[in-house]
Amino acid sequence: MEKRTKRKGKHLVIYLFLITLLVLFTIIYVLPTVSGALAKTSVVEYGSIQVVDLVTCFFVRDETVVQAAASGSIQYYFEEGDLVRKGTKVLDLIPAGGNYVISDNYLVSYYIDGYENLFTPDNLSMISQDEVISLDIEVHDSRREVAVSGEPLYKLVDNSAWYAVFWVEPENIVKYTKGSSVNLHLPLGNVAGITYDIIDDQGLWKVVLRFTKYYEDMAKIRTIKAEVVTSDYEGLMIANENITTKDGKPGVYVKDIKGEFVF
Repeated sequence: MEKRTKRKGKHLVIYLFLITLLVLFTIIYVLPTVSGALAKTSVVEYGSIQVVDLVTCFFVRDETVVQAAASGSIQYYFEEGDLVRKGTKVLDLIPAGGNYVISDNYLVSYYIDGYENLFTPDNLSMISQDEVISLDIEVHDSRREVAVSGEPLYKLVDNSAWYAVFWVEPENIVKYTKGSSVNLHLPLGNVAGITYDIIDDQGLWKVVLRFTKYYEDMAKIRTIKAEVVTSDYEGLMIANENITTKDGKPGVYVKDIKGEFVF
């Protein structure tokens, strides 16, 4: 009788153990699948993602350097970056008199580097990286009290359109599409433009951006490091680990107002 009681007690323990395992299995595996209980969730927030390139670009402009026709003391009438209207006199050389009445509307700039005839819009397709990286570019302020005949006095810059040229590796050219909008981040602010041209240049890709917006230091700069924003996306930000697939389609599970998870 005692043996039979012990045997029943042993069977009861095994039975309770199996029941416990079944309950735990249901809690851990079945219930979360059905009700979403214990599922890890995250709050989605609104934000933005930018596709950015850090480049060394060269500014290209339609510009003309004006030289002194005679020697003399200089009397300036305009500041750096001023818009000079057609028929206006930029400066006087004394005692030589008036110097070069402007034939059209231009920006006047006194910053000259000697490469104004190389970095021109007509020469965009010919400018190569090998050529420009070897240049010793120094921009000088040409303003002074006295000029000698033949010396550069100032330059006239067409501000209706200007360009930035740089080179990228083949794996980065997918960021650029001819005719697409871009933003150039510069020290004094951002300038909006377009991708004007994309040219194969001996294993690299030459990218030409075109701008019609005013930038204060545009006439001063020849080369500068800058950020190019080629894409700017705004929307709900979802972490990569929360993205899954269903029937071959990527997506996420969203908890609806009923507390159920919907793909």
